[in-house]
Amino acid sequence: MINTSITRQIGLFFVSLATSFSIQAQTPSSPDFSAPHLKDMAILLTGKEPTTGLPSNIEGNLKWKLYSKEVQNNWAEYTKKIGVPMVNWAKQHIGQTSDTIFYPFSGPDFTTVYQLFPNAKRYVMVAMQHAGRPMDLSAHTPLITDQSLDQLTSAWQLYGTHGFFVTEYLERYYYASQGKIGASTFLAIFLKLQGFDIERVTPIKIGLNGEVEELPLETTLWSSVRFNATKNGNPIVLDYLRIDLSNQGFQAAPDHFKFVQQMAFNPTLFKAASHLPQNTNFNMIANAVLDHAPLVVQDETGLNYTALSQKFDSTLFGKFVVAHQAFQNYHGDLARAFAQRQDVQPLNFRVGYYKDGNYVLMVARRK
Repeated sequence: MINTSITRQIGLFFVSLATSFSIQAQTPSSPDFSAPHLKDMAILLTGKEPTTGLPSNIEGNLKWKLYSKEVQNNWAEYTKKIGVPMVNWAKQHIGQTSDTIFYPFSGPDFTTVYQLFPNAKRYVMVAMQHAGRPMDLSAHTPLITDQSLDQLTSAWQLYGTHGFFVTEYLERYYYASQGKIGASTFLAIFLKLQGFDIERVTPIKIGLNGEVEELPLETTLWSSVRFNATKNGNPIVLDYLRIDLSNQGFQAAPDHFKFVQQMAFNPTLFKAASHLPQNTNFNMIANAVLDHAPLVVQDETGLNYTALSQKFDSTLFGKFVVAHQAFQNYHGDLARAFAQRQDVQPLNFRVGYYKDGNYVLMVARRK
């Protein structure tokens, strides 16, 4: 016969085991990514209250109120100063393009690529920041909720005037709290702010043939992510891939280069790319786009102007004298073009890095 003490210990063990399984079932390893819940998640992330009401960890939270105000004020400022002028400019100077748009060095900047190319069916964004799971603000402890709201508020504080998040801060947001705020959280926010309903989200990776492969929702580390979303009944696919776009990165992962080569046959956007496409260590991606893209839209941080001009007819917009102070050795040829060409057109909104109030966009169509 087993004595009472041992029986009690065995009973406690199974209670503990059952509790453990119950807790695991409620953790992000088994997330609720149903369409209705994704809708509520995105609404919360934009600082608004879902029709189902605020969750208990958000209701009455002063940090939430501050965050909500920050998002709404900055988005209104951005829309007025940058968003609406950019949309109107794109209608006039870019027009209808292909179904797929390629945006390397993008960070989580869905807003810009969507506003410039609103008719695409698939957006392919590539950057180095972790995607992570889109944050469910309703699913965390008060401590993690507060940490996450602090980070999200910090991210939004200057968005209205800058029109982008600082790259080095994006990695900090991912590691600074247990909430792991990755690119997918900001992508979800931008999708909702642009009027999309998120229908589905899943982790992805690049397979050996250079094609995107979907992974199970239970995947622990979401390096890359796919969103399926709709707006006014029109579906889109947004793929965000975490890829090292340097030559060394491609040599270490040839499947990634196969993917980029395929994407380079589509209209391509460069914005705030730190002049990396002009660096010899990134000439594999630069040459792929130069050789194949039918259309390139970029600020001064994209492809080298001289190389671009050999294969594309370009229209220049804005004013350019010198690059941002961190990159002053770049683009002397572009400065000369702006000084010498008589067909430069005005640009009435901010784009890219701050350069004494001067901003530039180029629209280059293959010859």
